[in-house]
Order: sequence, then structure tokens, then C-alpha cells
Amino acid sequence: MSESENTLFEELCIGSVLNALSAEEEKQFKVLLEDTSKEQQLLYQDMQHIASEMALLAYTDKPSEKVKEQLLEMAWASVHSRGSAEATVHYLSRYRIAAAAAVVFMMMTLGMFIFNQNLENDLDERSTVITEQQTTIQLLETEVERKEELLAILEARDVDLILMDGLNVNPNGYGKVVWDKDNGQALLQVANLPTVPTAKDYQLWFVINNQPISAGVFSVNDPLKDNFFKIQELNQQATSGAFAITLEPEGGSPQPTGDMYLLGSM
Repeated sequence: MSESENTLFEELCIGSVLNALSAEEEKQFKVLLEDTSKEQQLLYQDMQHIASEMALLAYTDKPSEKVKEQLLEMAWASVHSRGSAEATVHYLSRYRIAAAAAVVFMMMTLGMFIFNQNLENDLDERSTVITEQQTTIQLLETEVERKEELLAILEARDVDLILMDGLNVNPNGYGKVVWDKDNGQALLQVANLPTVPTAKDYQLWFVINNQPISAGVFSVNDPLKDNFFKIQELNQQATSGAFAITLEPEGGSPQPTGDMYLLGSM
């Protein structure tokens, strides 16, 4: 081939491996391929190999002239190097390694991120479960302590039992007070009392000589079951009197102000 034909062959080689030839140029290139030297055949083969590697670098748009020049330069360098000890030289191997390393690094990073997210979610769920279990245990322990205190009152040797009946505002209600005078403690049991309204409390009164003495406040959340409450510091040695329950503002009142729900005399 003449120098001009050789230059044309190089251009068509580049266009062929980059899929940039027109139909007419393809025909022209096939004709030139039939009259190529061994060196030109190697050039075309190496261009194909290098271009396939360049595809890993995402050359999706039409390559620039600079890319074409680099392709031609690397292909000729590969052809000329075939006389050395190396059978084939892949000039873009470092790019392939870098690209593969980048993909591996990206996958590892994504995997670690997903793993960390799953681990954090798992820890959050476990922490929530532990907190719920601790709350349940604390409630059970409190309930056990309360029942032990109530049982101690019921087991006292000398107790007074005062029964309370419902009044007009709540005729179906009833209750009882188990009073351990020696220890100044009492157990209150009530049933069929309405649920406490917002900002209200039930208040227990011990009435002596028509003088009410507050014995504490309590709330009822489930009117369908019996509710038990421990009364602290009921240090009275009276042999007569009455117990009454009224509905008062939240926290209780110094004196009864609301409707009376239960009443029972000693």
C-alpha cells in the first residue's frame, strides 16, 4: 500500500472498531483488508482488542479525534512490541484493573452501608423490645409488692371490716374497707364505680363526729372489675364513724365538694 492508502486504512480501522463507518466506507474497508500486510493485520486485531477494553470505560458517545489518535498510537505500540519477550501487551489493563477495583469498592461500600443499616435497625428493634420487657418487669414487680402489702393487711390479727353501699348517684356501686388499726393501714376495695373523668379523682374520707378526714385519692380505670387500693397512715383509734367516697378535683380537696358515691358506717 502507498502512504495515502496506509493512512486511509488506519482511519477505516479506527472507524470499524468503533462502529463509525458508513455503508460505503465498510465496502472500501473490506477491499483494503484483502490487500494488507501482516503488520496491518496485527494493527487491526490489536485495535479491536483495545477498543473492546475502551468500552469498559463507557465510551458511549462518538469518540473524539483525540481518542482516535490514542487508539491508533496504542495499537501501533502493541504491534511493535510483539518482537519483545511478551507475546501480547494489553495497554489498557491498568484501566481494567482500576475499573474493576472501583466496582468492587463500590459494591463493598454499598454492602457495608446496607449491613450497617440492617444492624442499626436490628439494634433499635432489640433495644425497643428490651425497654418494653424492662417496663413489663417493673410493672409486675410493683404489682407483686402491692399484693404483698395488701395480703399483709388481710393477714393482720385484728382488723375492722366496713362495708360501703352505693348512693343515689351510683346505686350499683359497693365497696369495703379492711382496716388494720394497730399498723394504721387499710385496704380499700371498690366495684361498679364509673371511670374517673378527666381532671378528677375519687377521694376516700373517714368521718368522725361529722368531721371528714381525707384518707387519700384514687382512680378507677376499669369499672367492670374489683379495684384494690392501699390506704396509708390511717392512724385513728375511733370505735365509731363512717367511710365515704366522693368525686373531687384531681389531687383531692381539703373538704368534700363533689357527689358522694359510696358510704359505710363502722
